[in-house]
Amino acid sequence: MIEELNSAVKSKAAAQNLSFWFVRHGESEGNVLADTCPIMHDSPLTERGKQEAQGVAEYLQKNDIQISHIFTSSKGRSRQTADIIASALGLPIAIKAGFDERNWGVWADLRWEEASNRLDGLTLEERYTFVPEGGESWQQMEKRLFTTLEEVADESTGGENVLIVTHKGCLRAIMPKLAKAGLEKHKDFSVSTGSLSKFSFEKDEFDFVGLSPMNL
Repeated sequence: MIEELNSAVKSKAAAQNLSFWFVRHGESEGNVLADTCPIMHDSPLTERGKQEAQGVAEYLQKNDIQISHIFTSSKGRSRQTADIIASALGLPIAIKAGFDERNWGVWADLRWEEASNRLDGLTLEERYTFVPEGGESWQQMEKRLFTTLEEVADESTGGENVLIVTHKGCLRAIMPKLAKAGLEKHKDFSVSTGSLSKFSFEKDEFDFVGLSPMNL
């Protein structure tokens, strides 16, 4: 199912000559807490996070990249990031709850370090399909994200550069699939807060990564 959705997204985007620009939200207060932060939180951006969002906008303006649509997850830190970028570019934003972080159900209030300890005994495939009570698996999140990407491709007619603001885990699900990397490569796509990564559907690859420490 995921491969079919991936193929559908790529076909629609390529037909419209779309490029997706993925942004991980700016640094939040939760990011500062690192592994001691609850898995699911909605903390606001730090001052550094606001500067990272502004940096994305300045990069796009400096390089004359004409963004036509801005989509964001519904979480506050993602919406704050999108608002800062949209204000600088003079564009509206569209909220897509389908780009929200993974739903961890009853694990929501666990600290990341506690969750990692519980997952350490599982194989990669087991972790991929594991569903915490009341939540969703990585696999289910992946399906949700690609269904939302397909919606975005449908709604982005008349534009060439679409900006999507979302979360680290979401990007670790989306980017390897688009890049045709295996599930075991997902950690290679752990981009920093405020990162900006472009996927060119015409070339069917990540042909440029800006404001990111990684060379994908």
